[in-house]
Parts: sequence; structure tokens; C-alpha cells
Amino acid sequence: MTGSIAMAVIRDSAMDGATHRRAVSRGKDDAYVRIRENRQRMRARRRGIVMAMIVTVMLTWFVASVWTVEPARSDTGMTNVTTYTVKPGDTLWAYASSNTPQGQDVSETVDELIELNGLDSGSLRAGQRIVVPNE
Repeated sequence: MTGSIAMAVIRDSAMDGATHRRAVSRGKDDAYVRIRENRQRMRARRRGIVMAMIVTVMLTWFVASVWTVEPARSDTGMTNVTTYTVKPGDTLWAYASSNTPQGQDVSETVDELIELNGLDSGSLRAGQRIVVPNE
């Protein structure tokens, strides 16, 4: 029975609660409606599954980040510093190599001086004052 029409009893939502008969199409259109409703239900289900997965991942990330938090530790040892006025011909490398203990890496001392003074590079100007650790 393709495309046949049947009568369906529909309860009126109005206050009187009367029932009415209405012609309802059955057949190709009804199958299309069922397929479309099924697709909508499947999409809603997939959306629900995806949202549940997203929430699960976010909660897992949050719990893991809370459990793996380590307190911030500051170096409690203070570095005693003094200032040095750069002379013509001085380089940061030359100053660091003259003040680096034997057997230690001069580049680490240069990096420390760059960090202490907030320098962009290791180049210096005559008359510039830099902060250096006390020996």
C-alpha cells in the first residue's frame, strides 16, 4: 500500500479534550519521515557521546593537573652583587672568563651575567654599568 491514506484519531490539546479524525498519509512520505526522525535521533546520540567524551577528557585533565601540582620553590640563597663600569675594549666574554673558576664553563657565566642585567646580547658599551656577582 504505497501512498495510501488512513484515518487517525488525534486527541485535541484544547481544554475540551475532544477527539478528532484526521487523514494521515502512509507510505513513501511516512517512511521518509521515519528515516529522517531516525537520523535526527542518531545525530543527537552521537552529539551526546561526543559531549560525554569531551567532558571526560576535561575532567581527567583537571584531576591530573591538580594531583601533579608542585609548589613553587624559590632559590632562598641570595646572590651578592656589585656593579662594574665597562671600560673601552671590555667584552662580556673576557670579563666572564676572568671571573669563572677553573674547570667551569665560561658560557654559563656569560648567560648568568646576561640574565642578571637583562641584556639582549653579550655586547657591551664603554661606560655601561653592569651588575656582577661578588667573588
